[in-house]
Amino acid sequence: MGFKNFRLQVVLRVLLLVMTVFLFFRLGFNSSLVATQVVLGALIAGQTLALILFIERTTHRLIKFLNTIKYDDFSEVFSSRGEGKVFDELYQRYNEVIRKFRDIRSEKEATTQYFQNVVQHIGIGIVTFRKSGEIQLINNAAKRLLQVTHLAHVEHLRAEAPQMVEQLLTLPPGQSTVLHLKHGKERVPVALFVVDLVMRGEDFRLASIQNIQRELEEKEMEAWQNLIRVLTHEIMNSVTPISSLAGSVAADIQDVLEAQPGEQILLQREETEDMGMALQTIERRSQGLVRFVHDFRSLARVPVPKKQLFSVEEMLRQLQTLFQEELTHEQIHFEAVCQTKGLQVLADRELVEQVLINLVRNAIHAVADQADKCIQVEAFSDPDSRVVLQVTDNGSGIAEEALEQIFLPFYTTKPTGTGIGLSLSKQIMRLHKGSLTVSSELGRGTTFTMRF
Repeated sequence: MGFKNFRLQVVLRVLLLVMTVFLFFRLGFNSSLVATQVVLGALIAGQTLALILFIERTTHRLIKFLNTIKYDDFSEVFSSRGEGKVFDELYQRYNEVIRKFRDIRSEKEATTQYFQNVVQHIGIGIVTFRKSGEIQLINNAAKRLLQVTHLAHVEHLRAEAPQMVEQLLTLPPGQSTVLHLKHGKERVPVALFVVDLVMRGEDFRLASIQNIQRELEEKEMEAWQNLIRVLTHEIMNSVTPISSLAGSVAADIQDVLEAQPGEQILLQREETEDMGMALQTIERRSQGLVRFVHDFRSLARVPVPKKQLFSVEEMLRQLQTLFQEELTHEQIHFEAVCQTKGLQVLADRELVEQVLINLVRNAIHAVADQADKCIQVEAFSDPDSRVVLQVTDNGSGIAEEALEQIFLPFYTTKPTGTGIGLSLSKQIMRLHKGSLTVSSELGRGTTFTMRF
């Protein structure tokens, strides 16, 4: 037929089938017309089959439409075939539904991409994995903390961080714990928190990993500052009896002066000895307390950094000049290297120099007993574009138990040390929003790292 209108084709096919059936029965079952009736019967069967197939062609397009939805293939477009207004409207509706699904999928993909970008750029490490340990998602922060570029399974961390693997797999959901991750020679404290999730009937575990070194340092320094303020108050109160003793001695002297108005004053030996002992006691205790209070105040009242951009290389040259005479006298090989050309840092230069002076002086003491004395100061920019200064010596190193307390106020491993220098240095770095860490191996030396 030369037309495609579905309704007309159905009507014409039905009329033709009816006419053929009518003719079949009109001829009757005459034995002389058997061949004709066979032909008509075959024609009826063929027309019936053709009509069924013709009608089923419309259902094929419906099945094709449903398959586009089932398999998320929304590239299909249903065009009009001249089958009538009803089918034209049906195909139009098909296309509208496909466009709607296409828009929903695009919006879903955009939303997924948005949340993936958010997860990848937040500062807290995020890891999701199946109960079997297979990693589903790991963001950039987690990769930096775990020091991996790619992670397919939790067990792949066991060689470097076995404790982390155990806690990831066994820590009860909704609970947190604090672990230490080894970054080179340093140990970084991290807080681990896990929750269990169910998605599409499958169990997952979500873990957040956060570097809490700065928070621990701030809490530690806050606690020590409060303690220092209290102790300063108590120490100043203890000066009162000394003042009272001085007043008593002064009163005794005044009594003697009044009792002997002449130019010469006679004192009993016992009185003179008592006064001398009292004055010596006052002097000795006053000097000790003054030094003690001064050390406390130097910790509690670190000035606010006056930050300005300055050259690290120039600062290192001046540092080497400052120690040149002492280094030559002690026969210490000293090297100050700025590995990043034109390196600058935004900080309070005087305070940073004070920290470096403390660290270099500690290094000089550390290498005193070595035959070949070496101290190296390095400056460079790390992969995160942070300025790093390191002071390394080849001394005898620091014991592990001492490493945990070395930054505490008044803790010292030197017989004549005050325990103030490293505590003060750490507080200066904290005020710069930076960090001061230490790594050491007995018999091989120590490295202090300043990171801005």
